[in-house]
Amino acid sequence: MSNDGHPGGGPEVTSDDPLGINKLTMDFDYLMYKISDYVESIQLQTNEHCSRQNQLIVGDIIEEVIDKNIAEFRDLLKKCDDLETHFDMLDQLAVIAATFKERLAQISKDYKTVPRSKKPAAT
Repeated sequence: MSNDGHPGGGPEVTSDDPLGINKLTMDFDYLMYKISDYVESIQLQTNEHCSRQNQLIVGDIIEEVIDKNIAEFRDLLKKCDDLETHFDMLDQLAVIAATFKERLAQISKDYKTVPRSKKPAAT
């Protein structure tokens, strides 16, 4: 037994949450936070690039600056693609969660139909 009182030193599985739903909820909330933070970062960069682009358009743009801006916008498009991948992951999580509920309901139904053994009579 480890010093933390849990066998094997691993996280304790409480009887309140044997399926780890609380951890799944926390992981989901963290993922949503990271996606929100990522979107905000992309938004700030896009606004900055658009402002700079507008200033350059007004002040006679040179070709080198245009190429740099195109490269930066390509980078932002890649980040948007990455964000879309994160949303696809969320869709997959939704499918997993939906099937999890169905499987859990089936297990509960099956458990209720399992015959219970009777205790032997005391002699």
